[in-house]
Amino acid sequence: MKWLRHAWRSEKRRFLIVGAWNTLFGYLAFVAVHLLFGRAWHPTATVVAAYCLALPQSFLTQRLLVFQRAQHDWRRQFLRFLGSNSAIFAANLILLPLFVAMTDTSPLLGQALFIVGSTVASYLVHKHYSFAG
Repeated sequence: MKWLRHAWRSEKRRFLIVGAWNTLFGYLAFVAVHLLFGRAWHPTATVVAAYCLALPQSFLTQRLLVFQRAQHDWRRQFLRFLGSNSAIFAANLILLPLFVAMTDTSPLLGQALFIVGSTVASYLVHKHYSFAG
C-alpha cells in the first residue's frame, strides 16, 4: 500500500491508475454488450452502448480522484468532459469498423488497440480543457 500512497501524489500517476480502472470498466462494458448482442448488433452499436454505460462512471472518477475539481461547477465540467470524450468516441466509431473491415479481425482486438492511443489524448484534453480551472 505504500507504493499506492506514493503513486497517488502525482496527478499523472492518479490518471493512469484511475484510467486503468476506467479502461477496464469501459472495456468490460464493451465485452458484455458484445457478448450479449454482438451477433445481432453492428460493432458501432456495441460501442455506443458501452460508452453510455462507462461515461458517467468515468466522469466521476476523473473529476473527484484525478483532477480533484469537486469545488467547481460539475455541470460545466460534465459538458466539457462529454464534448472531449465525444470527440474521442467519434474517432472510435469511425476507426473500429474500418479496422474490423480492413483486417478481418475481432472487434474486441480493435477496441483494445484503440484504447492505447486514446489514453494519451484523453489525459491531455481533460487536463487542459475538461477540468481546467
